[in-house]
Amino acid sequence: MTVPRVLFVGRATLDVAYSLDRFPIEDTKVFARAMRAAPGGPATNAAITHALLGGEAVLMTALGDGPWAAPVIEELTKLGIELIDLAAGFDYAMPLTTALVSESGASRTIVNPPHSDVKLRRIEGWDAAWGEMPRLVLTDGFHLNETQPLLSACRAGGAQICLDGGSWKPGTEELASLLSVAVCSERFRVPGRAAEPEASMEWLTEQGVAQVAITLGAKPILGWDRGRRFEIEIAAMDAVDTLGAGDVLHGAFCYHLARTGEFELSLRSASEIATRSCRGSGIRSWVDYPIG
Repeated sequence: MTVPRVLFVGRATLDVAYSLDRFPIEDTKVFARAMRAAPGGPATNAAITHALLGGEAVLMTALGDGPWAAPVIEELTKLGIELIDLAAGFDYAMPLTTALVSESGASRTIVNPPHSDVKLRRIEGWDAAWGEMPRLVLTDGFHLNETQPLLSACRAGGAQICLDGGSWKPGTEELASLLSVAVCSERFRVPGRAAEPEASMEWLTEQGVAQVAITLGAKPILGWDRGRRFEIEIAAMDAVDTLGAGDVLHGAFCYHLARTGEFELSLRSASEIATRSCRGSGIRSWVDYPIG
């Protein structure tokens, strides 16, 4: 069987995560139970998951040569992920983010650095030097100004464009017309619409998106496939760490969709992997927790 090749477009960070018994109260000092530093960002985590499943991942993101880039590039290269750097030649420092993970509540709080104003390379189309154009492209909504022309070119070339809708990003309204698929979280809220999943799903289908899913944490995933509604139950389990679980779902979904072309089946397989990832720390923990 052909190895599925997917292009992941969006954010890369170096994430430093501290595991705590519970979140500290203000103006105190605490020691974490554990600490880890690893590549992060929605598109990057999705690309890692796709690669761990055996897929061929191409990641288009902003890396630059700042102090946090080297360990991220080293790790992604080890995984065999092809890198296309939007920040090459620019004075850009990849973000360092801090995540506090509460093990008692299986919740996380993330602190991001200020937004960068550095203008990056604008990609007008697929370069033949990058090899064959992938037939599936995922964008997390970051770096849209630099990559929207590429996404348009990929769509015109027959590729499916999938949105990882973790939240509403500037430019999403223009991006919607290019989408074949959207897998969004309950935090994805359309400006001017009700702050509820049904409103987001309705807006996406109005834009012509044929296949839509809204994730609701431990509640069932809501799905829409060309007019057919369905739900996917989430298995009950004792969560330890939900950090990056949505990114794992997107990466696994892309892997299965690129292989099978089956929307609901791919979502079901991806939701199992994402759920397993919550049983341990880090986005790779699902590898250690087989189904059943």
